[in-house]
Amino acid sequence: MRAAVLALTLAAALAPSGAAPPPGASAAAPPRVLHLSVQDAITSGTAEYVAAGLARAQAEGYDAVAITLDTPGGHLDATRDLVQRMLASPVPVAVWVGPAGARAGSAGVFITLAAQVAGMHPASNIGAAHPVTSGGGDVEQSAGKDMAKKVENDTAAFARSIAKARGRNAEWAEKAVRESVSVTAEEALRLKVVDLVAPTLPALLAAADGRQVEAAGKPVTFRGKGAVLTPLDPTIRQRTLGFLADPNVAALLMLVGTLGIALELYHPGALVPGVVGGVCLFLAFVATRVIPVNAGAVLLLLGGVGLLVAEGYVTTHGIAGAAGAVCVLVGTLLFIDKSSPEYHFDPAAFTLSPLVVWPTPLAMTALLAFVAWKVAASRRTRLVAGFQGLVGEEGEALSEVGPAGGQVFVHGEYWRARAAEVIPQGARVRVASVEGLVATVVPATGRVR
Repeated sequence: MRAAVLALTLAAALAPSGAAPPPGASAAAPPRVLHLSVQDAITSGTAEYVAAGLARAQAEGYDAVAITLDTPGGHLDATRDLVQRMLASPVPVAVWVGPAGARAGSAGVFITLAAQVAGMHPASNIGAAHPVTSGGGDVEQSAGKDMAKKVENDTAAFARSIAKARGRNAEWAEKAVRESVSVTAEEALRLKVVDLVAPTLPALLAAADGRQVEAAGKPVTFRGKGAVLTPLDPTIRQRTLGFLADPNVAALLMLVGTLGIALELYHPGALVPGVVGGVCLFLAFVATRVIPVNAGAVLLLLGGVGLLVAEGYVTTHGIAGAAGAVCVLVGTLLFIDKSSPEYHFDPAAFTLSPLVVWPTPLAMTALLAFVAWKVAASRRTRLVAGFQGLVGEEGEALSEVGPAGGQVFVHGEYWRARAAEVIPQGARVRVASVEGLVATVVPATGRVR
């Protein structure tokens, strides 16, 4: 009996337990995906941001990198750098053009094509990778036929090479550059420009789960179903470059900067307008390295502000002020240079808001007109500084003051004084005139002590 009990106990101990399953019986851990968000123009800051994300994903063993993309385009050099890093990354990359209303404009086309998994929101669009002038013409009109052809051929070859590397429609990629074609999400899926159409990023990752892709020349199975997304925030420098890439911000910085300098000229020594204006101008000049800015438009803005300032000093009966307002308005309208071959922006999306183009120059003109009116009014008032400003001021006789002289305290200063009649010490005096460093005073009503 005792032997049977011992045998049963030993069998129970050796039997598998539900609390400790054998190796391989537990469920696989969900994939880890590093999530990046590119919602501005493509700049050197964007390239740094994506490069940092790819490096972190590789170092920390993430299964994939996911990029939510909504961009009007950007600098071509920054785009090339970004795409090269994506193509060389051993961690697969998924790009989702979203949310609703998002676009992968111009430079965004190359980024989308470079991803191992490319998807779009049903209400998004992609394309328009050919630079045009602000009037809708070709680069040839402003940069010359040879340069335009050179830039176009180089960019078209860049687009075709990316599409072929990822097995996508190379013919459409070339048309996006040469003919500036743009398509919806459904059209992009039908033309094999993207792989999937999904309403959310998790839906895209789940739909792409199990796909065989190539990363850094090696076959990889993409894992995205039930992925745990880890967001990666850009640095302050990267955020600043993205902020300055907004043409509305750049235009406002230019206007506010010139306005601050103008106010400092109106009122020298105020310091605050000059410092603020200088900082804004510095940021505006940094923005000119981020977005395409028309140099002629900048000259019009500066010239317009100069004319508005001149209106406060020279009597032109409003002619200089009106001309300045027109220059500021035209300069704002032409601020973005869409003919630059170094930039690839979607011309339909990368524009100045009417809320900046029209109200800002008018408000600026009104403010400078007000300052000019105040300056003109101040010129008609009595001087309150220097010897002339001392006349009429009252003070105290510090000693007896008579024809032989004395001392008075007037306007916060000690003055030598004389009077036709003897004025006792401590009496109130009023300055009648000033000759050199001697004030002529007369008795004033009342005493100070």
